[in-house]
Amino acid sequence: GRLSKARRGKLFNHPPLGYVRDGAGLAIDPDQEVQHVVRTLFSEFERRGSVTGLLKWLVASGIRLPIRSQRREERGQLQWHEPNRRTLLNVLKHPVYAGAYVGGRRVVDPKQQIPGRPNTGRKFVEPEASAVFLRDVCPAYITGEQYEANRSRLTAHRQRAESLGSPRPGRSWLGGLVVCGQCGARMVVSY
Repeated sequence: GRLSKARRGKLFNHPPLGYVRDGAGLAIDPDQEVQHVVRTLFSEFERRGSVTGLLKWLVASGIRLPIRSQRREERGQLQWHEPNRRTLLNVLKHPVYAGAYVGGRRVVDPKQQIPGRPNTGRKFVEPEASAVFLRDVCPAYITGEQYEANRSRLTAHRQRAESLGSPRPGRSWLGGLVVCGQCGARMVVSY
C-alpha cells in the first residue's frame, strides 16, 4: 500500500520546511513570512555561492528558519530555529523544492549494515536513481534548472579528491585548481 501511494506521489511522512500537508498531498505553507524565508534561502545561495556563505549571511542578518513541529502536543505549530548547515543542505538538496516527488531516497547498503542494528547502513541515492521519481507533482519554489545548478554547485564544493572544493582563504591563487596530469588527483600548491 505504501509503495502504491508513493508511486502516485501522495506518501509524505513529514512535510519539508516551507510546506504543509493538505488533502491532496503537499502544499506551499500559507504563511507569507515562511514563503519569503524559503525563497530568500534560494536567492541568497545563488548570490553567495556556498552553504557557508549563506549560513554566515543568515546568522548576521538574524534570519531564523521556520519549522513546523512534528511533536504530538505541538503538531503543526510554527517554530523559528537558528539556521544550521545540515538544515540548509537538506533544503538545497531536496528535489521537492523544484516540484519533484521522490520516494525511496534512502536505501540500505547491506555491506554497511551492522548486524542487530536495523537502522544502520542507510545512504542517500541520487533522486533519479530512487524507487519513485515524479517530476512536476508538487508545488515548487524554484525551477528544475535552478535545482540542478544548485546540485552541481554543491557537488563542486565538496572537499573530495574528485571535486575542486570551495575557495579557501590564503595566499595561494591556484589552491584546489592544480591537478596531476596522469592520475587527476589534486596537488598541494605552495609559494
